[in-house]
Amino acid sequence: MSKVRMCKNCGALLPEKMAICLKCGARNERPFYQKPVLWVILAIVILAVVGGIAGSGDRRFSAAVTSDVSNTAGNSNEAEQTNQSVYVPEKQEFVGECGISANAEMGSSIIDYPELSISIKNDSRKEISAIRFYFVPLDVYGEEIKGWTSQNHLYTDTKIAAGESTSITYQFIEDSIKKGNLYVYSVYYSDGTEWGDREATKSTILQNGMMIEVSGES
Repeated sequence: MSKVRMCKNCGALLPEKMAICLKCGARNERPFYQKPVLWVILAIVILAVVGGIAGSGDRRFSAAVTSDVSNTAGNSNEAEQTNQSVYVPEKQEFVGECGISANAEMGSSIIDYPELSISIKNDSRKEISAIRFYFVPLDVYGEEIKGWTSQNHLYTDTKIAAGESTSITYQFIEDSIKKGNLYVYSVYYSDGTEWGDREATKSTILQNGMMIEVSGES
């Protein structure tokens, strides 16, 4: 059964789809908001707007994530490059070469006391005014000898010109010393500069000083 409606002019019944009244000839077009095509167009516009907003949000989210990842990677690479290219030593005073090469051995003096002989060469281009050593004396078993007789801190103010060599000796009263380890912890040059630290503690010396193994009896 087809739908009917009343003519807005004369009240006669006419089919719903008929635009002109057969009785009075008045036009009976539907209101614009009842036209199907209008709703179709409106639905398309709404879908387009919603889709555009969603797409924009996705792009913003994607850009934010990409930016965060990029920044994180950039910071990580920067930190990695920093760690690889910048090294901060524990003690700046001990950076670089100390300026000397040396070897040492333990022997006996003419009165049969332990005697340490050190041969030193100045490898720098400056005159050396003084050198400080720290000696760790060892007995025949290789165990450290401790006590007031161990005589750890050794010193020389024999000047050594650039490229020249010299030898110095130290005698000990502890006759159980047979060998040891010798550490250079201060080389003082005539121009007032210094490699190392003349006031360094034992732990600093053992960790940062230049070690010379002292040969001797086993």
